[in-house]
Amino acid sequence: MPARTRLKTMHKPSRKIMEEAAEWLTIMQDTSLTPSEQTAFNNWRTLSPQHEQAWLTAQDLMGMIDAVPAEVGKTIWGRKRLDRRSAFKALATLLFIAPGAKILWDEWPSLSADYKTSVGETQKITLTDGSRLYLNTASSVNVTFNATQRVLHLIEGEILVETAKAKSGKSFPPFVVQTKSGRIRALGTRFSVRQFEDREEVRVNVYEHGVAITPASQVTETRLNKGNTLTFNSNKTMKLTTLDHPTPLWVSGQIISDNMKLGDLIAEISRYRMGVLRCDPAVSHHRISGVFQLSNTDVALNVIASTLPVRVSRLSPYWISIVEK
Repeated sequence: MPARTRLKTMHKPSRKIMEEAAEWLTIMQDTSLTPSEQTAFNNWRTLSPQHEQAWLTAQDLMGMIDAVPAEVGKTIWGRKRLDRRSAFKALATLLFIAPGAKILWDEWPSLSADYKTSVGETQKITLTDGSRLYLNTASSVNVTFNATQRVLHLIEGEILVETAKAKSGKSFPPFVVQTKSGRIRALGTRFSVRQFEDREEVRVNVYEHGVAITPASQVTETRLNKGNTLTFNSNKTMKLTTLDHPTPLWVSGQIISDNMKLGDLIAEISRYRMGVLRCDPAVSHHRISGVFQLSNTDVALNVIASTLPVRVSRLSPYWISIVEK
């Protein structure tokens, strides 16, 4: 079936799925898959229609590369062999040149974002007013700063904001984070915002001062103060609770588990890894405490296996399961 017809009938893949497709693509350029890698790849493709769509797009890309004569390949592609980052960009471009591209562009504008991070990557940016912006894994934002507004458009993922103080005799326009579900207005503060990919909800943590939250369908602001967190969607704000930690640990590259369920910990670690990392429901109830470094999640998994009655089953580096020992 032609690629253009496929794009009409399937939902767009997430950026993480597209990056995983790019990872598989670059692996297959180097060597044939081992039997275990082939099994992991087949399992990955069948996880969802979006995974299959991402791989079909990857196949289209490889067909285009193979069709280019070797002597002109470098001129056209910059290199005959694509690395993961360039493969990801090329895959995304293929999505946008097909009929229905306008729909995909409206739904997935992270590719053209002012700032973005890949899976497992974090980034710190100093904005033009002196405010500091931190991007967590697989996140993207657009920035609109001028004389009348300071707006961060959170497209996907999670950010931490530390707003700058105006110098004596000067003033700044309001600082706002705009999400799909509503807006967060800073009140001279340090706060984080996470937009969940699997549901239309946003979580806000306040570490200093406060913020005012307005769901998209509401006009009344809800005040959230230091040390508190809440989740909201486009219709309402949900129950307010107290923060577990006084600072966002991912900024320093850590996850601190305090009697956390293993299933929840694995879900959090999986945000920082390419491929599939899953926890068998039979062992997800185990609880664990510890400090885990996000820069080396393999070490974290080994620590978990040495602490709990579980083992790490590695079908391939991109398909890992935590199962009963």
